Amino acid sequence: MASADRPSFHLISFNLCPFVQRSVITLREKDVPFEITYIDLADKPDWFLDISPFGKVPVLKVGDGEGGETVLFESAVINEYIDEVTEGSLLPGEALKRAHARAWIEFASALAVDTYRMMVAKDEQSCRDAAASARDKLAKFEKQIEGPLFGGDGFSLVDAAAAPALQRIAWCEDIVPLGVFDGLPKATTWRDALIERPAVQQSTIPEIRDVFVDYLKGRGSESRREASSWLGQKAG
Repeated sequence: MASADRPSFHLISFNLCPFVQRSVITLREKDVPFEITYIDLADKPDWFLDISPFGKVPVLKVGDGEGGETVLFESAVINEYIDEVTEGSLLPGEALKRAHARAWIEFASALAVDTYRMMVAKDEQSCRDAAASARDKLAKFEKQIEGPLFGGDGFSLVDAAAAPALQRIAWCEDIVPLGVFDGLPKATTWRDALIERPAVQQSTIPEIRDVFVDYLKGRGSESRREASSWLGQKAG
């Protein structure tokens, strides 16, 4: 419920979306109550299209406790807002370091795109090309990670932004060894630290691995129009 000092939060999600997961991780890390509603992106309800300018998730409905509501979209914007209006901060206090973190949050979004390309690849070469692109990005992260988390011991919005992609790469590599983390000890430690973190483990639906494998096989509602991916064939 919204109060005078804290608004209410209601996330609109797709059950496999890594970008919504970023916001759930942030809310969990900050121990903030919220509601979540899942929709089918292949059959978007009209009410969702009315409030989402891009027709994408995440969308965050922010209630003011007096019947008013503001809609936010884009995970990086949503996460910064949540961070600003709740106790503590998951961004550095100094302006330059804060800008540096925001830049790497954006870079984590590019990593998520590579992960998606791995998931929907139609053949082995396409999958391995996407995996190589992901590894190149992780090699750049490798030079920035202080360990065990991005900025050291403290969790940050960079960690929240990267965790879903790192998690999905690990799931893909459980099916086919792709060598994404080979020779990247800091990125490997970062991945493991995030996957084991309670906020990350509690940021998805319980059956997420089954949903993930079904998606790879082309049975998820979002991918009915696509042939099974190469990874999906390997997972079958």
